[in-house]
Amino acid sequence: MAQIIALILLPLVVAFGLTLALVSKGGNFFERTRFILTPHPELGLMKQGLLWLVILSPILYFLGTGYLAWQGYDVLLNAEGFQMFLQISVLPLALLSLAIPLSVLISRLHSTEQSAKQIEIVSHKNNLDTYRSHRQELFSYFGQIGETEYLSCIKVNFKVHPRLHTNFFLGSPMEGLPSPNEAAFKDIESELSTAQWGIDATLRDVNKPMTLSFYLNACSAIFRLSEKLGIPEIYIELAEKGVLVPAKIKKQPELESILTVGTTTDELMAAYRIARSFYLNLCDFACITPSMDTPDDRKYIDIGGRYSTVNDYLSVERLHETVIKSAVEKSGKLHNKAFKTDSQHLAISV
Repeated sequence: MAQIIALILLPLVVAFGLTLALVSKGGNFFERTRFILTPHPELGLMKQGLLWLVILSPILYFLGTGYLAWQGYDVLLNAEGFQMFLQISVLPLALLSLAIPLSVLISRLHSTEQSAKQIEIVSHKNNLDTYRSHRQELFSYFGQIGETEYLSCIKVNFKVHPRLHTNFFLGSPMEGLPSPNEAAFKDIESELSTAQWGIDATLRDVNKPMTLSFYLNACSAIFRLSEKLGIPEIYIELAEKGVLVPAKIKKQPELESILTVGTTTDELMAAYRIARSFYLNLCDFACITPSMDTPDDRKYIDIGGRYSTVNDYLSVERLHETVIKSAVEKSGKLHNKAFKTDSQHLAISV
């Protein structure tokens, strides 16, 4: 029984040991064993541990079974000797012949793994090219628009901030063609609706005590739009022309003061139309149909010059000349008073 077990296991163990010593790689026994038993498409066929294992094993089984089969026989180099050799070596030769089909099998498996690896590499490269092409097409698309002037008060050069593609399109370079981020698009539409409603309420100036709040909400929404869409002409140029009003709004309660979009009705309208136009172009590129439903009584905000004749006066200018001016002056006096008080305390303590 022991001889049978040895005959079955010993050649395989010896073949494994020789393969482990010749072609394996790794820092310890387990890593080297895993290297032998795993196909490596990045390496040549001659460096595959499985190939050497299936070659050495049949040879050792041939020698082991042959040793038992050839006992009691002498070497005779003639026809009768060869005939006798074939008769007594059926099993050893059958085991030896397994080396050929097993080697072919390993070769096929190695070739298959290499093909799969090549397909994976090509697919990865195609995905990278597709993603980068989509990103580049976005920049190129907006680059075709060129410089545009709005309401004779601000010029916009439609250039896309690189972060815009990441924010409005989902996916990674490894996944290929990105898909539109619907949540980001919906957020922009919500901000546009907030700005539009605030502008309409400001221009109509029906509820005068609340008009400043409507105006500041619209300004805040427009600045948020400009930052999310990456329009520096709004959040830099018009911000520099604006006035910091000491007030709070519900949308951003953490702010102690709100910056106005310029100081005129034209600048407010131009900023809104720039953001809206930018968003519509982005939707066109992304093949998304905007779901903004503008009421008929507010369509004058999107196009045309009727916004300047809603009232006999311009409400934005009225706010800056009265309420905003008074609030800023009052805030300045309070600031100076607080500064003097702090200085007195400091002098006393010293």
